Amino acid sequence: MTYSEAIEKVMMDNGGFASLQFIYKNIEKYRDKTGLTPDNTIQEKVQRDDRFTRIGFGVYALTNFIAKVEKDNLGSFSFEKNAEIKFEANKPTEKIVISKARIGQDKFKQALIKEVGKICPITQIDNSKLLIAGHIKPWSHSSNEEKLNPKNGILLSPLFDKLFDMRVGLITFTLDKRIRLSKKLEKNVDRLGVVDGQIINHLKIDGREDFLQYHEKFIFQK
Repeated sequence: MTYSEAIEKVMMDNGGFASLQFIYKNIEKYRDKTGLTPDNTIQEKVQRDDRFTRIGFGVYALTNFIAKVEKDNLGSFSFEKNAEIKFEANKPTEKIVISKARIGQDKFKQALIKEVGKICPITQIDNSKLLIAGHIKPWSHSSNEEKLNPKNGILLSPLFDKLFDMRVGLITFTLDKRIRLSKKLEKNVDRLGVVDGQIINHLKIDGREDFLQYHEKFIFQK
């Protein structure tokens, strides 16, 4: 059995997702660790194999599982105090309500624009067709109320939306309006047009403090 197949088995045993720490502890059920740095091998596999998707700092899910969670609103992930993550399933009635809300995602975008203005705070792009309304605390991590709350929203141009997304987590924002850039960006840092710690004056913080702190702690790759 390959490492990827063993990782997949461990995730299936855990409900479709697992932290790297959990995988390290349980992979020997399906494959003996080989080499001097098996942990690095495991991390490389979850990062490079399309059957796995990053859902938070040090946590991955089966790609088909997270796709179904998001499409059918099966429930939400949450981090525990020990940095382990759990999944709480939605009741059938909750699935229907939130699924309808997601279909009407444009309403979320319009509510967000009404609050923060029609502009990307980083690039100053102000064409709504070129702006993406994303969730600060990811959709699949949010409670039903948080999914619909525009205070949990951030309006960004496509590149920065991608960098902010939980699947990547290469930028985040502090409560004093500074952008943080992950060291994993490496040479691409110089191509973004912003520097680590730069103040983003147009970023709206009020009411978003808890969501931004969650993103910095559990999504951002330091």
